[in-house]
Amino acid sequence: MFLKDARKYLNNGLKKQLILLFLLQFICSSQLDFAQWVSNPSVNNELATETVDPVDISAVDDNNGGAFVFWQDNKYRFQNEIYFIHVDGSGRISFKADGKKITALSGPEDNPICASIFSNSAVVVWKDFTRSKSGILMAQRVNYNGSLLWTDEGKVVESSSDEVYDYSVRTDNSGNTFIAYVDKEPEITGNYKVVLKKISPAGEEEFDKDEVSLNKSRIKKSMTEVIPDDEGGAYLFWLEVVDEKVILFGQHVNAEGKENWGRKPIEISNRIHNVLNFTVAKTGWGDLYVAWQIQSSDRVIYHQLINEKGKVLWYPGGRLAANLKGNDVNPQAVYTDSAIVLSWTNDYKRQKEIVVQKFDRRGRIMWNRGGVKAVAVKSQQFGQHIISDGAGGVILAWVDSRTDSTYADIYAQRIDKNGNLIWNPSGLEAAVNYNTPKSYLSLLSSDGGAIIIFKNRRNGFNKIYAQKIFSSGSLISQMSRLSAQVENDSVEISWSVSNERSADVYDIQRAVESDTSGIYWKTVYTFRSSVDTSIKNYSYMDQPDTSGTLYYRVEQTDAAGDIQPSDIARVNYFGENSDIMVMQNNPNPFSDSTDISFYLPSADRVTIEFYDSHVNMISQIDDKRYPSGENHIMFSAQGLKPGIYFYRFKCEDYVEVKKMVITN
Repeated sequence: MFLKDARKYLNNGLKKQLILLFLLQFICSSQLDFAQWVSNPSVNNELATETVDPVDISAVDDNNGGAFVFWQDNKYRFQNEIYFIHVDGSGRISFKADGKKITALSGPEDNPICASIFSNSAVVVWKDFTRSKSGILMAQRVNYNGSLLWTDEGKVVESSSDEVYDYSVRTDNSGNTFIAYVDKEPEITGNYKVVLKKISPAGEEEFDKDEVSLNKSRIKKSMTEVIPDDEGGAYLFWLEVVDEKVILFGQHVNAEGKENWGRKPIEISNRIHNVLNFTVAKTGWGDLYVAWQIQSSDRVIYHQLINEKGKVLWYPGGRLAANLKGNDVNPQAVYTDSAIVLSWTNDYKRQKEIVVQKFDRRGRIMWNRGGVKAVAVKSQQFGQHIISDGAGGVILAWVDSRTDSTYADIYAQRIDKNGNLIWNPSGLEAAVNYNTPKSYLSLLSSDGGAIIIFKNRRNGFNKIYAQKIFSSGSLISQMSRLSAQVENDSVEISWSVSNERSADVYDIQRAVESDTSGIYWKTVYTFRSSVDTSIKNYSYMDQPDTSGTLYYRVEQTDAAGDIQPSDIARVNYFGENSDIMVMQNNPNPFSDSTDISFYLPSADRVTIEFYDSHVNMISQIDDKRYPSGENHIMFSAQGLKPGIYFYRFKCEDYVEVKKMVITN
């Protein structure tokens, strides 16, 4: 679109010059993007711009501290398409801030689900309706830089005229992708079957007969879950109607695509109750842990341990896992610290609470008999997710209604291996933008802490937001109050550290905005901590060898080698510069006003022109005289729509163009 606009104005001398200058800047330089995780839970990080109504949001960690996010949207108002974005562990968006399409197909597309594959790569599966009214099951592998790795269109998983639904996807340690789904043949036969596909990292079918079909019959099937065995095969679980009851079944398929638990799948639940939903976790013992919710007079949760040969290790039909007064719903489980941790929501007397329990391999409870409550306050808690904290405990996030707000907020908690609440006993505020609807919650592991991703409608706009929580329960790293200020010919960098340990190392790093081929952090000094202390203040005087806009940060490395970067501090440093310099506006992006500074070696006349994205001039400072040294002007966003704008600085023969962004 930008190139089309550019061609439209080629015959206009001034606009032609502006466009060419901008294109050169855009192609040949990379303005430093130092997005960081925000520390205000009422603000959070906005991940994707220009969304209309993102739905079916699916997220997965990238195995490197960051995350991939996929969603369905109708940006162009005529059909649903699927987009993705990547955010790294520092909160920086890796490519287009408005997301990138997962396929070159024209759509419509819906229901994306995803899984991580290796570091900084992910696989997404979706239904595509470009060539079929019933939809074709597709898969795509994407990279953190926005690359589509399984052709521009993606890979066809199932293209028959059968109805395909309830699909799931996981990847193994070798990078193989396993996709399970229910396939219903046309009404002439009406047969249902559970299908498993195995796809190599390069996008090739791995099973000799392309797919493995399980339990083909006229009996209705639903809700698949696939768990790789990391030996080239996978475990499959699904629900099936038997004698008018919904039963949970399981089967193992080995690396050759053969059924390994016998000709018939094993029945995991009993035939007395209907199974409403279930969760599966692979353990470090080589077993499979399964928990499911049943419908009885009250809703209760059963669980079972199954070894790799398909033998149930606890009571046939499962053992009662949670049976508190009221309804126990939404079981979620994770393996950690050589044990299973199960979480669920208990609904009793119009009060909903998140409860957590730990079990050993024999199914014996390891915490309080009634479980551990995630928070020490009464409120309406639901929709919880759970992950391991990497230290024997777990991290949870959930939706929580506890104020006079019509809409609930999002809270989090960390529980150690002994069942103690580590973060705020009332729950850690993760997303508390007041009285705004929040949905599509995801909880991902990140550097011993977590990233929470969710949808939020604010100021009439539906956006995707994220919040990082460090392992300490802080929304920022242990370093705080980083500042940088020019003092004569030097820059003073100061910061504070809480909960410091004697082995911590601090690297002071500098980056220059004029770098043109990437973001380069240069370490200018290193501090080493020698004593444990609760609070310590540091400062350092840097004498830069260059002029311009300088950025400073501090990287803290602990005894385990884990690195946490600080916030970013910015200064305009001119030193003994004798050239004209124009700084990037600050802040950028901005919503109200922004500061533009420039340096003149001697008094001179300056013209500054402001343009919108269509290269229409919207404001101008015309031929105004400014003194030598550093000068500042303020630009107001009042009356302007959110979007991309430019300013063109001119002083005698010196011309420079910079981009700025106005947000809501």
